[in-house]
Amino acid sequence: MRFRDCYEKYEKQISKLFERYGELVSKYPLVFLIGCLIVNSLLGIGLVRMETENDVETLYTPMNSQAQQDRNQLRELYEDKTGTNFRLENLADLGLYGEIIIQTKSGDSILEEKYFAEIERINNHILTSVSFEDESNSKLYYEDTCARQNGSCYISGISVLSQSFRNLSSVEKITYPQIGQQFISQMFGNVSVSNGILKFATMVKLRYNLNQNTTQTQSRSRQWENAFLYEIKSLKSNSTNIIYATSGSLNQELDKNTQGDIIYFSLTFTLMITYASLATIGGDCVSDRSHLGRAGVLATVLAILGSFGLVSACGVKFVNIVGVMPFLVIGEYSSIKVRIGLDDMFLLMSGLAEVTHLETVPEKIKKTMVNSGVAITITSVTDCLAFGIGASSVFYSVRNFCIYTGVAIIFCYLNQLTFTTACLVIHERRSEKGRSCVTCQKVKPREDLRTEGKSQCFVFCCGGSPAKNRSDVDNPLEKYPLRVLKKIVVNKLLKVIILILFFAYLGVSIWGTINLKQGLDLKDLVSKDSYFYTYSSIDQEFFSTEISVSFVIKTEQNYSQQDIQLKVNDLLTKAKKDNDIYSSFEINWLKDYMTSSVYDPTSHSTFVNGLKTFLQYRPDLDGDIAFDTNGTKIKSSRFHILSKSIKQSSDQGKFMLRMRDIASSSALPCFSYSPPFIFFEQYVTILANTLQTLGIAVGVMLFVTTVFMPHPLLVILVTTTMVMIIVGICGFMHFWGLTLSSVTMIHIIMSVGFSVDFSAHICHGYIVENAETRDERVKAAITRSGGPILNAAVSSVLGILMLIFSNSFIFQSFFKLMLLVILFGLAHSIFFLPVILSLIGPMNTHTSTLPQDEPSLSSRADTLQEDELALDNSLKIIILNIEEFDFQSEIGKIILKRKENGTHVSIKYPQDYAVKEINENEATKSLILTSNLSLIGPINEIALDEEPRETLFQITILNIEEHEYKRKRCKIILKHKENEKRVIIKYSEIYAVTEINENGTIKSLILKSVLPPIRMEQMAII
Repeated sequence: MRFRDCYEKYEKQISKLFERYGELVSKYPLVFLIGCLIVNSLLGIGLVRMETENDVETLYTPMNSQAQQDRNQLRELYEDKTGTNFRLENLADLGLYGEIIIQTKSGDSILEEKYFAEIERINNHILTSVSFEDESNSKLYYEDTCARQNGSCYISGISVLSQSFRNLSSVEKITYPQIGQQFISQMFGNVSVSNGILKFATMVKLRYNLNQNTTQTQSRSRQWENAFLYEIKSLKSNSTNIIYATSGSLNQELDKNTQGDIIYFSLTFTLMITYASLATIGGDCVSDRSHLGRAGVLATVLAILGSFGLVSACGVKFVNIVGVMPFLVIGEYSSIKVRIGLDDMFLLMSGLAEVTHLETVPEKIKKTMVNSGVAITITSVTDCLAFGIGASSVFYSVRNFCIYTGVAIIFCYLNQLTFTTACLVIHERRSEKGRSCVTCQKVKPREDLRTEGKSQCFVFCCGGSPAKNRSDVDNPLEKYPLRVLKKIVVNKLLKVIILILFFAYLGVSIWGTINLKQGLDLKDLVSKDSYFYTYSSIDQEFFSTEISVSFVIKTEQNYSQQDIQLKVNDLLTKAKKDNDIYSSFEINWLKDYMTSSVYDPTSHSTFVNGLKTFLQYRPDLDGDIAFDTNGTKIKSSRFHILSKSIKQSSDQGKFMLRMRDIASSSALPCFSYSPPFIFFEQYVTILANTLQTLGIAVGVMLFVTTVFMPHPLLVILVTTTMVMIIVGICGFMHFWGLTLSSVTMIHIIMSVGFSVDFSAHICHGYIVENAETRDERVKAAITRSGGPILNAAVSSVLGILMLIFSNSFIFQSFFKLMLLVILFGLAHSIFFLPVILSLIGPMNTHTSTLPQDEPSLSSRADTLQEDELALDNSLKIIILNIEEFDFQSEIGKIILKRKENGTHVSIKYPQDYAVKEINENEATKSLILTSNLSLIGPINEIALDEEPRETLFQITILNIEEHEYKRKRCKIILKHKENEKRVIIKYSEIYAVTEINENGTIKSLILKSVLPPIRMEQMAII
């Protein structure tokens, strides 16, 4: 059995379901419309339970990463001592703080006394002026909330104001990057160093560390940060610039940034309403469909309301990145895959335009659902699956975004099937009664108004009638571009040019993909005019980024034993051999204790007692040892090293992995940890997670494509196109300055589903068409699918257009990447795929002959005589046993009335047919259609308005010489007598060949059916 036959049988079964559904909606449109409104509105109430998640670490770092597990273990082993014995290297996270960078306005070195005085003035202002009120309305200052070391507030970098440092500066003897054991490289920015001596620096950084050892102190520290931001904005300096930030600035600015951009949603909604109206304008005041366009947008907005409410009620937190989803759903829903909302509407309306010749509203809706139901199901399924797979991501933001958007796609699909389809029924009922789309009053046809002498303006505005064919409702936005497109893709020279361009595109994309960088620069999450963006830019460019790394021994060890001491030494020695580690720096309590006078390794107990005495003199090391509850054993300890400045995200990720390898290779049970590792995780996780998600998504899309289009070549083409689009997106991300991150990963996941959608329309249109050449099938596929594709692309671009004005990196990256998805998907679907299909697309072959075991066919008494019908050498199609006819040549349609039972037969035929004769032979009236044999185009439909009773409907084809009957393949091949050309008839299985009748030199084929509908899909000459 051929693949095409399998596909037809499979689609036929699905089509029956949609046909029944269409019949149901056509009977009760208000029930479906009102029901959809009520359900979506009720679900929207769930928005009251919406919770948001704005923490950057939670959103943009992998969930349950190794660094997070290590941090949790660290917090279990060591208590927070920021209120008593603060050490930066002992923090389990980045800490709470307010930070300032003081920069000379003139560009002079800040290592001058006048600038030291200004730094001191600014510092004093912060200490005395930044305040807030606690629960008892008492004013609290930095002194009340600060992190303490040796009993005093600890401000990183404050040593720059010490007299000893000023003295060294005056004689230019400040060693760099460290003075003794103190590293000063993170204190100064834009430095100039000569022979290890700091000669010049234009910036200095001060960090006001805050206490976070209890929930109350954390709350107070956050209040101080807010007061700090408020006060520092108004602090002015004549000689310096003050750049500032706090530990909570990124979260605050990110939330503020995306919330401010939500205003663009209303503008996007207005644009989509306008475009949907323009794209559906056509015909007159009766047949105009612009209300349907607006209904499609409303259905999508209802889907957003319902899906947000449902997901929120289920407890899934709203994340800032989901704020872009309405732009996606409203703008991209159409983008060639019957994209999430509007494209479903465009496809439904395109299907409706194909059935304007049918007589009743139920028949039109049933046929519309048959034509469009499968298509919107395929694309909605692929989109939903793509986001469903994305919901398995290890990134919280990606997971929640995909959950929200995936549910929105389901709601869009359901709303289009209910709300929009119900609107189609109401529209057709109004149109059938000749009522105006504006006033809903009955109006006269334009021809009648012209006859009455009405003005042209009155005729244009107030006259109308139901659409008779597709041309009555076609929109210029679809009609003219498709004409040009069909000429392009079948032109041999242009085919070559298109293929060359796509191969060049693929080569450039591969190069860009290879050079694509990984990681998310956190400052890009906020607006460029944000104070945090300014601070982060200067900090990254001019200050070094050394990383303090801790090696934590997580189990109880007897450190008095020499072998344990050697293992610790081996661990640190190996770590310091790394090229990115300062070999001269370590914080090693064991080494310092062993060189002290109180060191006693006689026994474990004497070792511990001596250590406690040692820590009284060295409180800076107290946070590196964790005793058990009895204080007699060391349950954990840690050692610290310091890296050199590492700025590139890829290098930071590799550094973290090397430190972990060193820890895992140690004979001690230990792990390496640094607070920045939490963010470095994305640099080593994002590529693997993206490839894994893409692999699963491509596999699922391959399966879906195989199910709905079971032809191996088409499956290969869809998969190839999908890969080309994904490679193109990744490659051009590099050229547009984007990196692979948890934000852009979302777009790549979306592109999988969207690229399948782009391809599915054209391939689906190609496989269901029956033209006899590949070029003709491609043109037919473009005619069928090109309109929704173009509308989808335009509406998608309009849907994201407002994002270009956003200050948000998230929204801007969405605009850039979705524009790539739309343009690449559009180019592949209307240029690349049609050209490939025109060259190697699957075609039907005819090799079988009439089976030998076919039953013999008897003669028929009522056969027409040759001299009555054979008027010339043209091919003739004769329909017998009719009583009345209505020939409408201008629209290519003939309506015949059956003699016996009064049912009507509607034939829609190509314009190159000519009605040669109405022949009457006693009681039989027959209609003869002839053609000059240059091309007999498809007879699209022959259908009975009512089910026939006992009398059989009959089609007779005369003047044939040979025949080849393939019952299993539903095909009959006839050889025309005069010119040796063949006539091919494809017919439904419900047909039965009842007779081959020979009368003199005429051989005729009679097809009969007792089952509706009677369809002849194609009649064409090879």
